Amino acid sequence: MAEEQSAEEQLADSTSAPAKSATLHGALLSGTYNGDYLDGRFHGQGVYVLNEKQRYVGEFFNGEFHGEGTLHVEGGKWQGTWKQGQLVKGSFVMPDDLAYREVDKKYWLYCSVEDPRFYKEIKDGVKLGDPLKYDTAHGETTPRLPPGCYDTIEGYYDPRKLSICSRDTQEPVRMVDREEKEWIIRSCRVQT
Repeated sequence: MAEEQSAEEQLADSTSAPAKSATLHGALLSGTYNGDYLDGRFHGQGVYVLNEKQRYVGEFFNGEFHGEGTLHVEGGKWQGTWKQGQLVKGSFVMPDDLAYREVDKKYWLYCSVEDPRFYKEIKDGVKLGDPLKYDTAHGETTPRLPPGCYDTIEGYYDPRKLSICSRDTQEPVRMVDREEKEWIIRSCRVQT
């Protein structure tokens, strides 16, 4: 039985082959690469498939993601500019094309004080500063929230009650901890 080659040996062998693809198996690498090489390393345009749910499509430099590229993962994709294997500019994009927070931003600005629009409003052409159209992220109209309360998926957060409250009964459903409260205030739309 032939010995299995290391990933480095497979890369070195693949550079001399006319086909520009390699299957990698090793301690650190496992997947399939199809693209350009330079000196036995991924270099130029290529596609690296780790498994059926993870693949990178874009530019490589000296064996690393480098330049414009997209790393597809379960639940979305990391899209933007890469430098030495790190995403330095860009964002995580969900399957409906909603871009999650930019890499260089500490917080996600979606439905925030800075930009209170829901994604459906953005797609419908509502400009920043225009009157908002919807009461929920799904484009539904619901009863108005009490002033000073924050829209959440479960209902709304009432800072006076320190609770998530039901939209139907306005009664508390559950309490929130400090971390969740801070996230809600930072990330959710507030009724003015």
